[in-house]
Amino acid sequence: MKHKICYILPEYREDSATHFSYIGSLLNEANKELETYLIIEKGNYPRANFGCEKILLIDSSNILFRAIKLFSVFINARKNGYRDFYVHYSFLSAIIASLIARPTGGRVFYWNCGEPWKYKRFFFREIFERLAYKLVTFLVTGTEKLGGEYTVHYGISAKKIKILPNWVDTERFKNIPDKELLREEFDIPEGKKVIFFAHHLSRRKGSRIILPVVRDLLAIRKDFYMIVAGSGPDEINLRDRVRGSSVISPYVRFVGAIPNKEIQKYFGVADIFFMPSQEEGFPRVILEAMSASVPIVGSDVGSVKEIVPPSLLPYIINSIEAKDFIQPLNDLLSLTPTELAQIKSTLATKAKEYNTQTVAQKFTQLFTKGSPK
Repeated sequence: MKHKICYILPEYREDSATHFSYIGSLLNEANKELETYLIIEKGNYPRANFGCEKILLIDSSNILFRAIKLFSVFINARKNGYRDFYVHYSFLSAIIASLIARPTGGRVFYWNCGEPWKYKRFFFREIFERLAYKLVTFLVTGTEKLGGEYTVHYGISAKKIKILPNWVDTERFKNIPDKELLREEFDIPEGKKVIFFAHHLSRRKGSRIILPVVRDLLAIRKDFYMIVAGSGPDEINLRDRVRGSSVISPYVRFVGAIPNKEIQKYFGVADIFFMPSQEEGFPRVILEAMSASVPIVGSDVGSVKEIVPPSLLPYIINSIEAKDFIQPLNDLLSLTPTELAQIKSTLATKAKEYNTQTVAQKFTQLFTKGSPK
């Protein structure tokens, strides 16, 4: 008999640019051993069922109605034998599930992976976050290092923390079209190497140093081209600044938010992936870059140094200053074909550690290892 779990997702949209689009691949694999009831708070009903026993879309922007509905759904799920609730990034569901599951012998696993302590949050958000951590049975996060940080900043017992890495569909990045064909499709200027940025365009994701980096790198070389994918609060300002600069504008292109199902083409055309974030947890874009064998220059935040292979550590910078990224970018752009081939091979090998099948086994073991039958 399969182990029954409720998986609660705050939002699902098939064309999403977020990591939520990855949930289906994990569930498809995990449901070989689990019986999953997928509950989606907002968004679209999936066209595929991901191997789930059933799927419910609540789809309400009214938080009070959503809370009442979740309460009812969780009670019924518990009555129908669902003992374990896995909540992905929803304080609301984590709290409600805990109030229902724990008094009746159930368990709530709450996934949260980031560095929220770095930024001041709204008062009520902070209250709800701390309450969620207090009520859930386990906090699930990406690495041991992050688990230790949650212990320090939120007083969560180490016994209450479970580790589950993010995952990537490595097969998806094996069949990327030929790079020269992609260069033609994207109209990349001849002789230019592509630096690719893909993230939320906000200060905490490093978007404000993109243009200073381009400016400073131009003082050294001009054989590069920056593609910026993403949207966010900084987008309009960045686009305006590029349009207003005859020096920078020939070297930067904004492509907006890209549905994650299309992102492999952008990694396929990239020579370097650039991630100058000020705050991260376990960034899936790093896994995608490694799967596509694209060298990475990024900031030493979250668990980045735990994810990348040792040969890439010189390009992971403990700084949020634009000037400190110039030399690593220049070094990677200057690699010989032999050196580049070695790095690409190392990245592809490392990415396999995070493939969907491997992580799905670890996900399943969260519930089944040592659990009563």
